[in-house]
Amino acid sequence: MKSIHLAIAAGLLAAATPALAQDNVLRLRMNGDINTVDPISTTNYTIRNSSYLIYDVLFALDENFEVQPQMAEGVEISDDGLTYTITLRDGLKFHDGSDVTAEDAVASLKRWGKADGLGKIMFSKLASIEATDDKTLVITMAEPWAQVLPAIGKISSNIPVIMPKRLAEQDPSDPVKEPIGSGPYKMVVDEWVPGSIAVYEAFEDYKPRSEPASMAAGGKQTHFDRVEIINIPDTATAVDALLVGEIDWMEEVPGDMLPLFEGQDEAQAVPALQSGNSMQLVVNHLNPPFDNPKIRHALQLALEQEPFMQAINGDNTDLYKICGAVFFCDTPFASDVNTDRVLKRDAEAAKALLDEAGYDGTPVTLLHVTDIASHDAAYSVLKPMLEEAGFVVEEQITDWATVATRRASKEPVANGGWNVFFTGWGYIDQINPMTNVYVAGACENGWFGWACSQELQDLREKFAVTADPAEQKKLATRMQEVTHDLVPYVPVGQIFPSQGLASNLQGYIDSPVPFFWNVSRGE
Repeated sequence: MKSIHLAIAAGLLAAATPALAQDNVLRLRMNGDINTVDPISTTNYTIRNSSYLIYDVLFALDENFEVQPQMAEGVEISDDGLTYTITLRDGLKFHDGSDVTAEDAVASLKRWGKADGLGKIMFSKLASIEATDDKTLVITMAEPWAQVLPAIGKISSNIPVIMPKRLAEQDPSDPVKEPIGSGPYKMVVDEWVPGSIAVYEAFEDYKPRSEPASMAAGGKQTHFDRVEIINIPDTATAVDALLVGEIDWMEEVPGDMLPLFEGQDEAQAVPALQSGNSMQLVVNHLNPPFDNPKIRHALQLALEQEPFMQAINGDNTDLYKICGAVFFCDTPFASDVNTDRVLKRDAEAAKALLDEAGYDGTPVTLLHVTDIASHDAAYSVLKPMLEEAGFVVEEQITDWATVATRRASKEPVANGGWNVFFTGWGYIDQINPMTNVYVAGACENGWFGWACSQELQDLREKFAVTADPAEQKKLATRMQEVTHDLVPYVPVGQIFPSQGLASNLQGYIDSPVPFFWNVSRGE
């Protein structure tokens, strides 16, 4: 069987790129296809990861999770904490040859602020944002808010990337089609084939910072002339391609494939901080049957985490944790409050709730993703669990790129909408109530599923303005209690998978998000 996988991999790669022998090409396999170039229009991690090649940001987090200037030369904060005067670095250019200006930055932040949860909060507290000259932008808050720099320096979805004003003025609901950033690589649009390959070349006019690279901050040095993101839908094929040196990195190695790396010289499986996440089944509150809160509670009772984790990780019990905490287990805001329904399966109680709710057999449509091994395994476990608890289930086989697009639809399932889908948010997003999408309660202005709670909105507002750790903990605990009653998602376990990395790569940055600057090929 392995020889068949290798043959398929070779065919895919040969079709994708005619230059396999080039040593100065970095080849990557991400969890999904590159089907858009706009990281503001989607929170899809695959697009976030690829966008860091194209775009740069004003501020970024270093390895100590402290905010550092990136495109910014620096910032001055007024004594009253209301005014932030940000100066851009000299020599910044976009990939189309134009200079980066403060007007571009202002337009880009405004666009981000319309889409991102934390950005929306920041802009609700903002008095003005303007460019005072080509290199200076001034943010004036209506009230002191200590989250300004952490917000515009956030490392994960949605990342507040800077693009030309003419593109940034486009509504975030309408994805930009032109990948023009000022990042270390520029996309080769003529070679981009959605479903197959996305190609990036080192940007000759990129001006890295002088400091050493430190997570998302510091100097972004490009040691490869070319980066190729190759879409290999079958995970086993991708593993085989990595083990024979046809790709250099893959985002996730399933637990049952880890033994394939034992005794191998070409590649290794290493802990993947960027993939460590709390895996979730996201619930659509707009479509039946989950527009009924009792049926959402029945869904919680129908599921049990351990079978999902075993299906995904096999006997590798060190790769997962059973966890019902909204803000991750073993973190400052971890709690076990209101976790009974999400940690203790009771199929009979689920059936009783369905009867009480008047469930009429409306099917639960599963968008069964097959090109991410962990998702494929999870959907296979989900279907029999739901059926045993009394749900009618319909299954549609698909890929992650399709789900990542379809989940934005608020239409009925028959018209391209959805009921549930699996996803995984990393700890960098989940541990902070200001960036955790499930505690926003923002109704139809919120993240996919559109869970609605005024109390959650109020709790988040209070959290944003308090610096007292005890009060923050109290607010976070109440957020969890409300969230598990609301059911924007059902947690199915906390996962710590591995990524695959070519043994001859050096300088790879240990980070919650995968970065591909600073990486080079050793001897």
